[in-house]
Amino acid sequence: MDENPNGKVDPQKCKPPKDDGIALTIDEVVDKIYKGMNIKLLLVFITATATATQTPMQIYVTIFAGFIPYTQWKCISDKCQDLLEISDDPKEFYTSASMCDNNLIAGKDFDWTSERTSFSMDWGFYCGSEAKFSTISSFFFIGATLGLLVSTAIFDRFGRRNGAIVGNLIGATATLIGTWASSFEVMLMVRIFQGVGMFIQLTGIYCWALELTPSHFRSLINFSVMNIWTFGYVTITLIGYLVPKWNHIFLTVAIINYVLTIPQLIYPISPRFALVRGREDEAKKTLESFSRLCNNEISMDTVRLTYKERAQNYWEQIKDFKTYPTFRKETLLGIVCWFIVAVLFYGFSFGWVRISSDLYTGHLAAAISKLVGYTSAIPGCNLLGRKKCMLTVLAIGLFSNLLAMPDVKISEDWTLEYVASLIGNLTCSAAFGVIYLYSGELAPTSHRGMVMSLSSASARVGSFTGTYVGYLYAVADRRVPLAVFAGLTCVFMAAVYFLSDPTGRRIPETPIDVEILTGNNGFLKLEDDREKKDQSSEQNIAV
Repeated sequence: MDENPNGKVDPQKCKPPKDDGIALTIDEVVDKIYKGMNIKLLLVFITATATATQTPMQIYVTIFAGFIPYTQWKCISDKCQDLLEISDDPKEFYTSASMCDNNLIAGKDFDWTSERTSFSMDWGFYCGSEAKFSTISSFFFIGATLGLLVSTAIFDRFGRRNGAIVGNLIGATATLIGTWASSFEVMLMVRIFQGVGMFIQLTGIYCWALELTPSHFRSLINFSVMNIWTFGYVTITLIGYLVPKWNHIFLTVAIINYVLTIPQLIYPISPRFALVRGREDEAKKTLESFSRLCNNEISMDTVRLTYKERAQNYWEQIKDFKTYPTFRKETLLGIVCWFIVAVLFYGFSFGWVRISSDLYTGHLAAAISKLVGYTSAIPGCNLLGRKKCMLTVLAIGLFSNLLAMPDVKISEDWTLEYVASLIGNLTCSAAFGVIYLYSGELAPTSHRGMVMSLSSASARVGSFTGTYVGYLYAVADRRVPLAVFAGLTCVFMAAVYFLSDPTGRRIPETPIDVEILTGNNGFLKLEDDREKKDQSSEQNIAV
């Protein structure tokens, strides 16, 4: 402190701190800006998140490009012809059982009659080698796990949008290369890089959308992204049906992916990400752009954003899991939930051909079931809250798995298992949508990219496992996978029970916010002490 020769404080050195405008949090600014949906805002949202369609398209592309037409073949050898003649019902002879149980060989004993091509037919994946088809499908999730583990250090450093763009380019390029894949080994590499790219882009664009959304609107936006994801499932089913050559299916998906990436190149970064990185001017610029889209233009020149800058390196972020116990507990429980929901979700998806008699109608029905599941979860989350909604959905899913076990035929095309599995698929979809929202709201902005990436990486391990749980339909009694699903659902419910409910709460910006919002009184006192210390420092600086 400067003093004059008489030992008194110089009044010229005691100017009050500069008034930078109205102090508002980013949640208060976003809530103030948003006045309702309009066509401009809707178009920005759809074009920005449209690449979410690419994740299911690249996950399921192998189902349609590599399908095995076990009912579409004809005999060309005396061995096969003799088996046909002695069969009880020649019309029912052309099945996987006739082919596999009698060790019939493609090109020697029979020829495929399908008018559609598939890499399984080209590379000889059927009967004893059918596991290679499941391996190709599952390798996508190995790549996704690797990509998400890498992205834990990307999203919280380089931004959600930038990570999503990189992911899209990796996935689209891998799919394009898949057009000319000539062997099992090459396709495995294609699937790994598809997985790396697609889940980096999906996680990045999801965080971007969530962080620009008002608190009262988050459940709607969350499930809107999930429904856009489902539209990708419907699209790949239609592409698989309309495009007869498997190479052209890959080419079509790659072109769509490149085109949908273009809007992301021009949209701004997340303002929450900008703030925690200390880039306030950039955050204000994004919020002003957002206000124009909302037809409620405001000037951020009169607003002073209150926030906690937390520009950490990767290891500092890791250490926070040790420092903050509630943050650590909820992240670990979330990882368990993500793993289980992925096993359930993809166990149904890749086992659907065993449940349904037709490849295309089965997957289309599954897509519609997912759409209903995501949409019905919106009012569920709003009315019951995140936690109660999740527990209700899982209870229905548990009941559906038990209901599917008896052998009951409803009609020629419908069985009790098929109906119950549709309900189970619906609840899996709803649970997947809720867990995305749940984790996004529990995780602090400073670590959201890392938490979502770790959680999604756990889900990718579950996805990999789920493809083989679906394979159990082919090698074990159909009640075995249903019992596995029921047991996992019980564990899932137990994990959710111990999570806090973020319904109606503001999004935490730092790990200490997580502790405070969940009522950890020790950290509440620590925060009060820090605020008093900061205020004292500001007063000293002013003086």
